[in-house]
This record gives sequence, C-alpha cells and structure tokens, in this order.
Amino acid sequence: MPAYPTNDGYWITMLDGFYAVASARGIEPSYESIETYGDALDHIAGLTHRDLVESQEESAALADFEALHLAEAA
Repeated sequence: MPAYPTNDGYWITMLDGFYAVASARGIEPSYESIETYGDALDHIAGLTHRDLVESQEESAALADFEALHLAEAA
C-alpha cells in the first residue's frame, strides 16, 4: 500500500483500488474510496482549511480565557 505524502501533513494512499486520505490520526473518515488522485488532493485542501479554522478558533478561545484571568486578577 504505497503512501504519497503531501506538504500538509496528510498522505494519499491506495485502498482496494481507490485513493484514501490519511493523517497521523489514521484514515480520515469519509475520505475513503476516492476515485482520482486529483479528487484526493481536493479533499486534502478541504481538510487543511478545516484544520486552519479549528486552529484559529482554538487560539481565539485561549485568548479569551487569558483575558478573563487577567481581568479577574486585576
């Protein structure tokens, strides 16, 4: 099962004759049975965007938490 790494931390691999997208978490749910390599790359672009949004939301939540603690300390 050859795996083709991308620069985004994902791999494109073959499963039963179809492409699948994998990450450190394993095969990404609902990203199995992809017919073309290009479609797999499109799915990775969507996952990368999802990761970016999650990271931004996490950073905003942490900033709010820190601001709350600074306000309580004052």
